[in-house]
Amino acid sequence: MRPPDALTGWDDQRNAELYDRFTRDFPFYTQTSRDLAARADLGSKELAVDLCGGTGATAAVILDAMPPHGRVISVDASTAMQEAGRRSRPHPRITWVVSRAEDLAERVAGPVDAVLCNAAIWKTDTPATFAAVKRILRPGGRFVFNIGGGFAGLAGDEDQRSRRTPSLNDLINAIAVRDYGHVPQKEQAPQEALTADIVQRQLQDAGFTVLARDVITCHGTAEEKRAWLSIPVFARPPDRLTHQQRMEILQKAYQEADKTRTTTTRWLLVTAQA
Repeated sequence: MRPPDALTGWDDQRNAELYDRFTRDFPFYTQTSRDLAARADLGSKELAVDLCGGTGATAAVILDAMPPHGRVISVDASTAMQEAGRRSRPHPRITWVVSRAEDLAERVAGPVDAVLCNAAIWKTDTPATFAAVKRILRPGGRFVFNIGGGFAGLAGDEDQRSRRTPSLNDLINAIAVRDYGHVPQKEQAPQEALTADIVQRQLQDAGFTVLARDVITCHGTAEEKRAWLSIPVFARPPDRLTHQQRMEILQKAYQEADKTRTTTTRWLLVTAQA
């Protein structure tokens, strides 16, 4: 159940600004963007698309991997996210386009040399998105994207040492129950995993050749996790508590947390070619 003062998701300016601050203060998006760029063969390319590009963290990394005249089109469905990106990354070689991923071919004229998508492809209708990407990619162009953890059907992530102390999420849930009368809601059925085999079949149906399916590991800190959960759209627990209450719970949980505990997540990284 949505909290009574919940913000309106990615089209809320506060969510967009806090998300953008996270991408600049912590290394996760830069590192994962570099993983994508390294596989996209950008060294001599002139035009690339950053799909579901948010506030432009991946677009900035793409530009670094391209020649000085290379350009990036950053595509995202949220106007607020793109407005935040224009302010924090006002680069003349980035063009901002508001569009759903599935409508890419209607909003971006091809051909383009590469399409990259960081930490978002599973939020789209993937067969429709893959077909749209195929329509704008030049022959031989690369399509590179990643799928996080459970969304890709990858099993448990954290190392044995981390399991000896409660996670930040564990502490948040316990404090919410203990101090705020939170009643845990019945979990919804999980989204069907986009496993490597399913993704490969969908890409082949769209006319792609899959070049590689890699599993990479990302590490994070307790402070990074705290900052992520401070973004209203990700704040926990997701029930009728106000956002202020959820921030109070997060602060209490962080005070009790083992600051040396690290998070370890695995990501499926797919490289395809038109």
